[in-house]
Amino acid sequence: MGGDENVYEHKIFYFEKDESLEMKENTLVSYLSYDYNGFTPKAEYVHPLSSLVVHEDKRGTMRADNVSHDDETWRLINEGLPYVDFKSGRHCYVHYPIIIGDTCTIWEGLLGNGIYVERHNEWLIYEMFNDLIQTNYKGWPTTEEVANSIEQFKKQVEAINAYKEIDTYQIIKIKQYVSRPGRDDNYFEDINYSLMSDDKYLSFLLPSKRENVFFDDNAYPSDGYSNGMYVMEEETTRAREDAKKNYTKEKHFAFLVSDYFKEIMERKEKTEYLNKCIIDSFDVKNARRITNSFRGDITDEFMALVDDYNENTVVGLLEVYPKK
Repeated sequence: MGGDENVYEHKIFYFEKDESLEMKENTLVSYLSYDYNGFTPKAEYVHPLSSLVVHEDKRGTMRADNVSHDDETWRLINEGLPYVDFKSGRHCYVHYPIIIGDTCTIWEGLLGNGIYVERHNEWLIYEMFNDLIQTNYKGWPTTEEVANSIEQFKKQVEAINAYKEIDTYQIIKIKQYVSRPGRDDNYFEDINYSLMSDDKYLSFLLPSKRENVFFDDNAYPSDGYSNGMYVMEEETTRAREDAKKNYTKEKHFAFLVSDYFKEIMERKEKTEYLNKCIIDSFDVKNARRITNSFRGDITDEFMALVDDYNENTVVGLLEVYPKK
């Protein structure tokens, strides 16, 4: 890793696999390397990232040998399944439970992202991989899946009492004086808009949000500020009436169908974008001459290619994708 946090080096590893294990071109993998200080081009326990479980260990339960893990983590360890543990967006731990006989050895790799830990390009790759999982794009729906969804939207629109749910909407003003001994006191006024409904169309008509309308970071008790919370009756009534005037079952149904396809398209575009960012992070074009040359046993010629590539490592800049 160079001085620039987005600079990285390319290295070529080789690994042995079962003939039954199929990997598509440009498959991103995680692996163990036992040669920490030097460099050994053979990788062990190679797993496609798509086979890694994303799981945060909540711990809290004492297990055998006085180790603390939650139930799901303990299951992964006992089944020898690698997993990635993201810690509050600051650290990424890659865990490899290796079971040999009656013994389980857990190898851990820490990739940091924080003020006190250098931001590694590998952390970004795992972050993008995690976002791919969260995006949950499984391809364009089949005709049957679309038909089933549309039927569910029809039932949803017919079953809902829209006016009753609209009447749960409230606009509330919140006033709060915050005393901070040794520092200047704060005073703020917020307006909170809330709808007690998880229906997407009604939430579109009456969005839930909170807005700050006044803030004083140098407040004093003598300013006359006070704490309080009250419903803004006129504004609430007007918002409810406007929503009822605009509401129809036809608009409700059309919105749900449109939102269904829009959401799928957004997941598709985000998935394609993340995949592109991951692949573009590596010098795939120059490395392909190595991977394409090897289709059988490890030969001296193949190892010479690997050594030549690694000695003349390619240095590039990692593209950092924007968060959405």
